[in-house]
Amino acid sequence: MEARCREGKTKDGLVGCEIMGKTVGIIGARAIGTRTAELCSAFGCKVLGYKRHLAGDEPSFIEFVSLDELLSRSDIVSLHCPLNDESRHLINRDTIAKMKKGAYLINAARGPVVDSAALAGALNNGYLSGAGIDVFETEPPLDLDHPLLKSKNTIVTPHMAFASVQSMDARAKIVFDNIKNWLEGCQTNIIL
Repeated sequence: MEARCREGKTKDGLVGCEIMGKTVGIIGARAIGTRTAELCSAFGCKVLGYKRHLAGDEPSFIEFVSLDELLSRSDIVSLHCPLNDESRHLINRDTIAKMKKGAYLINAARGPVVDSAALAGALNNGYLSGAGIDVFETEPPLDLDHPLLKSKNTIVTPHMAFASVQSMDARAKIVFDNIKNWLEGCQTNIIL
């Protein structure tokens, strides 16, 4: 629409849809997924969530269901899960077939969580209505033959959803705090 406006055109023929009243499925309902769910709830969405292990302190605005149920009921599926052996190609031909016809997929997790060729096929044949993709199997720049660069109704961005002045400042602070703590013999954020 922004480009059409700059070209002296109007919105004629292009009408959007409301998010209010839609069912949004969040796969990976930890910190970022839960925050996304909170925002969707504030916009009047029914929010479904899926994560491998429930801790018992999940927020009440998310209804936790099985992955299959989430896929079949959601108008929008938003990915926020980590990449591991279980999540690699979690979204593939079989799981896409379980999604509601006309649904949208957003991948803000890791690229390999989605089988890009299968997603492009579902977009091009009209089974899915659209996709928002910020992550890919490899970091951009992408090969210009990547299937999602040519698929219908797809917004692609070059792994930038995290990139803000504030997030870069926060990342630097975490690194410096980790080094300081390690030098003082009080290691934090241990991953191994």
